[in-house]
Amino acid sequence: MADPADVERIVLYRRPGFTPEELAVTKAFVEELFAIHGAAGPEYRAELFTFLPARAIARYLGSLPAISLILRQFVAWSARTYEGGAIASAIGIDPNELGNGSDLTEIFKEDFSAVISNGFDTLLVVTPDCNISGSGQLPAHQLGLGYVPYRLSAIAEWADGGRIALVLNRLGEQLIFKNKKLIFAKRRGEWQFYAHEMYLREMQPPQNRLLREAIYQSCLDISFARSGGCIIVIRSASLDDVGEVVSESDLILGGNPSIKSKTIRAMVNGRFQSLDRRLRQELLSLDGAMVLDYLGNIMAAGAIISVPAGSEGGGRTAAAKKGSSLGLGIKISEDGGISVYRQENRIFVA
Repeated sequence: MADPADVERIVLYRRPGFTPEELAVTKAFVEELFAIHGAAGPEYRAELFTFLPARAIARYLGSLPAISLILRQFVAWSARTYEGGAIASAIGIDPNELGNGSDLTEIFKEDFSAVISNGFDTLLVVTPDCNISGSGQLPAHQLGLGYVPYRLSAIAEWADGGRIALVLNRLGEQLIFKNKKLIFAKRRGEWQFYAHEMYLREMQPPQNRLLREAIYQSCLDISFARSGGCIIVIRSASLDDVGEVVSESDLILGGNPSIKSKTIRAMVNGRFQSLDRRLRQELLSLDGAMVLDYLGNIMAAGAIISVPAGSEGGGRTAAAKKGSSLGLGIKISEDGGISVYRQENRIFVA
């Protein structure tokens, strides 16, 4: 391993290339890395590096004092309860608001601060320098818009025009919204940046952009609902081969549909991308895989996929890999991870 003193530069390379947002996140991460490296002796660096992701995120979002303070408080709240229940909270930072004199640092010392927003459609509003400016009771918005879990669409809608919203849910996960999108989430102990455009670019087939967006949005819904799911998209050239992986009784338009398939056929009145996101989530939560053709027509839901004996990984992983031989396979695990496969090879994880 090279001595750090001998390293003049480090080149990060990825195929496909970095988006401008990813480059900005990477730059913030590297700057924080150098700041910690230069500020502490070797004996302290390992411990300090555990704070690196949160510090880099705060730098990326403009080094606002409120960001760091809220993230630290969310860590504390995620490890405790209030009146026996897990804590959920949402705090919005609005650079256009004026404070009323109350300081967030003082409020966080009081127990009531854990329950002054519900984390879904109400939030505490503060200025970038940690001064309380008010609260927000948010109206319901049309579902289906934006790259966010639909249950948090009201929060995401608020996070526009320079505003930033931070959410702690009852599972102890931390989410950050800006420009009406989910941009960061801390799940399973790790921070993740959501490169939405890169994910959408790689999720082919299908070619249709609206269908890809609908599939991706539903992946987010299932991921944050923690219900698990599997989606298989069949490319046009492989439609005749669907019977190799899906039984005829599971096919909605099969010659001998099961009661489940008949029920789903009665519930569905359009292509996947035209369905309400709540219905899509319910269908995806069925035990088995959702199978779509390249146009978005639902061919099966809750289908059992024929996989080779001794397949590695769980049932959803095996089903997604097998289905990807006919197009694209997506596995959403119950712990929230999203894995995407093409030609039985995993192409990315979100």
